[in-house]
Amino acid sequence: MNFSEAVISKFASVELRDQSGMKVATGKVATDAKDEKQLVVSLQAPLKAGTYTIKWVVMTADTHGVNGTYSFKVAF
Repeated sequence: MNFSEAVISKFASVELRDQSGMKVATGKVATDAKDEKQLVVSLQAPLKAGTYTIKWVVMTADTHGVNGTYSFKVAF
């Protein structure tokens, strides 16, 4: 996930859900070592085809809390 300013990863959370609303297991949330504006979330298994929703919360480097959601599709 890309942001317009640096984020503090220890105050970040990401929740991934599939199209049935079931939570998808993810790994640790971290910032990219080369770009602190980029938040990286590893997956514990490849995603199957379908629609997914991400709910995210971060604290930016200037200590503002920001949150949101978005959806995306995986097609094979």
